[in-house]
Amino acid sequence: MGRSNPFFLLLVWVLFVLLCSEALVRLGLKTQFYIWEFNIDLRPVVFGVICYFFSRKFQVGFNLTKIGIRSWDWATNLLAFFSPVGLFALLIVAGILFKATSYQGVENSGTFLLATFFDIPATFFFSITTVLLEEIVFRGFVFKAISKRESFVLPALLTSGLWALMSFSNGFQIQNSNFRSIFIGFLNLTSIGFVCSALLLFSKSIWSSYSFRLGLLVFSTALLCGKQDETNSFFITNLASFSNSGILLSLLNFIFASFIFKIHKKRQKSPILQ
Repeated sequence: MGRSNPFFLLLVWVLFVLLCSEALVRLGLKTQFYIWEFNIDLRPVVFGVICYFFSRKFQVGFNLTKIGIRSWDWATNLLAFFSPVGLFALLIVAGILFKATSYQGVENSGTFLLATFFDIPATFFFSITTVLLEEIVFRGFVFKAISKRESFVLPALLTSGLWALMSFSNGFQIQNSNFRSIFIGFLNLTSIGFVCSALLLFSKSIWSSYSFRLGLLVFSTALLCGKQDETNSFFITNLASFSNSGILLSLLNFIFASFIFKIHKKRQKSPILQ
């Protein structure tokens, strides 16, 4: 089986899942629902089942041990979780320099920070059925299935594109959406997936990419929002390019992922760092 074939097969199945999801929505049926506080998205669940049979048929060799589901490194996960703070700090500084971002503060900042801190364990726990499932399916399986040992960029981009397509399908249903907003949203998701693939490669554990995505969820609205948003945050921007999902943050994500990959390659070449 050619190395390029898995991606095209997985692309067909992603499109199939999205078309079925769209058909259910048109019929008035939901593809996302809650069980107690757990948010369940049927799309990655169905795609995960497809991936399971794919691995059985083509002997891809997927198992949870290979993606480090049983290994948890505190230092790596803490760095992955808090790394979005550094990315947002660079974004905020750039916005201030270009006079597009300003400090607005929040009411009862002490209470706000404590609430954000105590929300972290709940975010980890209640994201198991959404974020962790997506990371296992796309980074743990798809990335491994279409990648080669000597390459990273193309498999990471293809994997991130598939995940962005699956995640951003609802963006086409948003009112007043245009090509520019859809493209920027798709690029932002792709850049996040690129970082997640680099973290998985570096740490050999799916938990680092999981922690990074949860860090984005926790800190994105707390630190920065646009004028059109009603969410409390310490900083506000009046340009979409400097927002927490704008094109500048996407570029920072790609740079961050490249930095992680370079460290990974140096560690591979140095027997002392292995």
